[in-house]
Amino acid sequence: MLCFGYKLLGGKTQVPSLADFPRPSKKEEPDARLLKFVHKVLTEDADIIVSWYGKEYDRKFLNSRMLMVGLPPLPPLNSEHVDLYFTARGNLKLHANRLQSVSEALGCPYSKTPVRADIWRMAMREDPQAMRYIIDHCKRDVDILVWCYMKLRPFVRQHPYVADRRCSSRAAESATSCAEHRADHARRMRRWRLVAA
Repeated sequence: MLCFGYKLLGGKTQVPSLADFPRPSKKEEPDARLLKFVHKVLTEDADIIVSWYGKEYDRKFLNSRMLMVGLPPLPPLNSEHVDLYFTARGNLKLHANRLQSVSEALGCPYSKTPVRADIWRMAMREDPQAMRYIIDHCKRDVDILVWCYMKLRPFVRQHPYVADRRCSSRAAESATSCAEHRADHARRMRRWRLVAA
């Protein structure tokens, strides 16, 4: 794995790469430290995960790599993972359900960049220019994913609930007694992590 893109909803897109971590020892896998960071983001920092075909590809890829470097696998799938591929496929009738196709059809202002195999191989050999291209590609993927999430959110069935569950329904209705819980809910909304690979 070369890099990992994610975004704090309302914040800046982050794309940590192998270059952001100390060089591994000869006994370590090259991406072990990056994977440890990814594991923390997905299991400790994220309230929800939003991806595009992430349940079928990214999650399985990450679990494979994490097990290979001695990390525990990601927790079992639950309602905290919104996979927009299935949202688009189940609610829209387009010529294709790829992220690029859906984003173009909906008028997304961002455009994806192609990744040729030779650029990918050069980045794997630590070519700085190729690595910058891959990081930019990943950043654009995340930005497009976030844009599509905002457009497709009304179609997401059983959207994950991120408010403080300690707040009772009666307290939630009261403007005075639940002010602290509403503030906490707003903070949690800002902590959503949106992930693209």
